[in-house]
Amino acid sequence: MRNVSVYSMLVFILLLTSCYTYGPSHIPYGSSERIALPPPPAKVIAPPLSKSEYLLKTYKEIKSTLVEAEVVMIEDSIKVLFPNNIIYKSKDILPSSEYMQPLEKFSILLKKFNKTNILVAGHSDNKGNEVKNKELSKVRAQNIKSILVTKGISDTRMEAWGVGSVSPIDDNSTESGRLRNRRVEFVVLYDE
Repeated sequence: MRNVSVYSMLVFILLLTSCYTYGPSHIPYGSSERIALPPPPAKVIAPPLSKSEYLLKTYKEIKSTLVEAEVVMIEDSIKVLFPNNIIYKSKDILPSSEYMQPLEKFSILLKKFNKTNILVAGHSDNKGNEVKNKELSKVRAQNIKSILVTKGISDTRMEAWGVGSVSPIDDNSTESGRLRNRRVEFVVLYDE
């Protein structure tokens, strides 16, 4: 038992004597001369982006990443429209086409550019009662907002809004025009 404790003590002493502290100077192996180490490089921190710079950077990345979307910079906001993905059949509350993949890509960008708020605007065609169209368009917007929340976007960053048929992007006298008008758009704003 005494041999084990002596052995342990010798190992401990050997470990202590073999350690050295690394400080501002260092003795290279095979030399007795100390060489001063250079100081670490200074950390370069860029100044924070202004509101317009941040929105421009956000716009450029959204436009280059979401090739399936129409992305437009309008003054101090970014309008995003998925003309072939987030469209609806008449009276439907969920899009009639593949919309989850574009929303997934969009949510990744929204997480990256987290100094933004998002207005989710639902639209309808002009068929039927305008009050019901406005209610339907709001449900569409709320459903898309809920999907983005499940993708990790904070509920407090988004506002769902039903526009109804007052802002068409195509001719409501044709079926193809009405289909394009039944949509959800996004407006990305800088969070003041």
